[in-house]
Amino acid sequence: MSDEYNDQVSKHYAAYRPPIHGLILKQAIESIKPSFEKGLDIGCGTGLSSNALAAFCSEVVGIDPSAEMLANANSSHGVSFVQGTGDNLPVADSSIDIITFAGSLSYAKSDKLVDEILRVGKENITIVAYDFEVLLDDVLANLGVVVPSSTSNYNHAENFSEFKALAEIAVHQSRLLIPVTSEQLAHVLFSSSKRYSLLVERYGSNNTFANVIKALGASGQHEISVETYYSTYKSG
Repeated sequence: MSDEYNDQVSKHYAAYRPPIHGLILKQAIESIKPSFEKGLDIGCGTGLSSNALAAFCSEVVGIDPSAEMLANANSSHGVSFVQGTGDNLPVADSSIDIITFAGSLSYAKSDKLVDEILRVGKENITIVAYDFEVLLDDVLANLGVVVPSSTSNYNHAENFSEFKALAEIAVHQSRLLIPVTSEQLAHVLFSSSKRYSLLVERYGSNNTFANVIKALGASGQHEISVETYYSTYKSG
């Protein structure tokens, strides 16, 4: 894909993101504690998950190994970002009330990570690992776009079940339905380079976005279906 296409994908990604992180976090932690002092978001990427966590914390630190990701991060009030990894957290001992992993646990999970969680966490720290999958194949099929099948070993439900140092609170899987307009849905569709290419192939390279909105129904209302996964823990 050309740099021009990549730039367009990034713009669509920034234009609209469904509030999935916040909805999952609310469901995962509302029965544990309504608010926390300091949160740590490991594998924060461009900061969407850190900003969502900020709704439940007075202060949030987002950590990611990628300087490029952090350079593109936008922070809300009380959120800061630091480059680092889960096995060597640049965080003081016994300073964190809640730690979250938004789709990052598959890459970060290790014995050393758990040691670091226990080091930086206050007594009885809360840990939340969560992920989601936006289900768009039916939407694309209605637009005349067929996504080639693919296989992956990625596990959206990755958790800490094998680590006895962390006491399990809940492991949960459910589905969210998020109402969106045709324009918002189109932004979501175009925020993936793979889907972008397929939509350009189907609707042409001129005014592709407008053509897709028209096909969706310019004033239409839709629902995005999202499969969600979370697991919650306390230090044992």
